Amino acid sequence: MQPITDRVYAVPGMSVGRIYVITGDDGLALVDTSLSPQTPQRLLPQLRALGYDLEDIRHILITHAHPDHTGGLAAFQQVANPRTYIHRRDAPVVRGEGQMVRPRREDVRGLARLMTYTGGFAPPTPARVDVDLNGGDTLDAILPGLQVVETFGHSPGHVVFWWPEKRLLFGGDVVMHMPWGLTLPIAAFTPDMAEAKRSVLKVAELNPDILCPGHGAPIVGGAGQKLRAFARRLNL
Repeated sequence: MQPITDRVYAVPGMSVGRIYVITGDDGLALVDTSLSPQTPQRLLPQLRALGYDLEDIRHILITHAHPDHTGGLAAFQQVANPRTYIHRRDAPVVRGEGQMVRPRREDVRGLARLMTYTGGFAPPTPARVDVDLNGGDTLDAILPGLQVVETFGHSPGHVVFWWPEKRLLFGGDVVMHMPWGLTLPIAAFTPDMAEAKRSVLKVAELNPDILCPGHGAPIVGGAGQKLRAFARRLNL
């Protein structure tokens, strides 16, 4: 695993969607669970290299309910029984009580419109949600001062997790970090792109030093400057 800062690691080698591991006083927390139900088995060797096992996972934070972030959740719950957190707006999708919201075909163009005609990823196995999050919640049991920030747009209940002590942002899909730079989330899976753009400005104003995105490599150092420059290109 790639050390990001004290107590935070990025996990390489997952199928789709990044996972981050947080080492806490009472065990481990994960941010998101990637796409595959086989994610626990893929993660296990990397945990053991740090001296942990799957049973040490005590908490799972979900940034939003899309399958590439929740696909491994039910499997983790079977082997580790972690306490699971997601925003109240996205919780019904994880529980299997609602469907993922996608944009209307007439609201997107080009490749994004074509992608709306496909089924996309299959819905993950429904999973338990223990804590319905709201913006402003503080998750001290995971990291001291860790805050829930609502960043709607890519999904109705998308959130990021902000650790002011280290100026570290677990960003989910508020932006993606591609080889050519920061980008907006994929339009075909973003029901409210205008709101998603406003969420980019919202996280830029936090001025994080470290950005841990759901897709792409972490930015360690100067993330706020890059986010503000990206927001300017969006005319925000």
